[in-house]
Amino acid sequence: MITDDDIKIVAAHKEYEKGKIKLQQIEKKNNSLISKKWLIAASVLVIVSLSGLLLLPSEKSSDELFASYFEPYTNVIAPISRSDKKKSTLEIAFKNYENKEYVKALNGLEKSITKENKTALHLYIAVTNLKLENTNKAIAILEKKLNDSNNWKDKYLWYLSLAYLKENKTEKAIETLKTLSKEVNNFKKVETLSLLKKLE
Repeated sequence: MITDDDIKIVAAHKEYEKGKIKLQQIEKKNNSLISKKWLIAASVLVIVSLSGLLLLPSEKSSDELFASYFEPYTNVIAPISRSDKKKSTLEIAFKNYENKEYVKALNGLEKSITKENKTALHLYIAVTNLKLENTNKAIAILEKKLNDSNNWKDKYLWYLSLAYLKENKTEKAIETLKTLSKEVNNFKKVETLSLLKKLE
């Protein structure tokens, strides 16, 4: 026989089950709200961090800047000809220079120096030394011969600034680029100002 107490127990048990389900739903809802809040906060933090990184100017190392600005000076002394006539040591040196055979080019250039061409050839010898990673040798040549000719001064200053940069002598590179920026003749005017801006 079912008593009133039994009915009360069953009713209480049903209410308990309903309450338990309701509490689980509330707890789940609260957890998902907290999770959503954390997800939103984390997303905002990631977006802010990434946009901050994108907006910051990326600083390049001296080697990276050197690599992006350095290119050997064009051969304007002995343009390569296709003729069958016997070539001079100077012509062979410049053929090697253009073919990126810098060790052979250096040897030929050094043998070809005369009183008339020494200023030009010293520039090519310095550039060749830069290509061969003989940076200190290139700097010594460029510093010593810098004022030998106004016609070549801008080229000497440009490659000297790059050589300083290669050797992590940033202050000297900046100083040289500033001098170059004031030259009337500057074959690398845009690059000079661009590199100067990146270094200052």
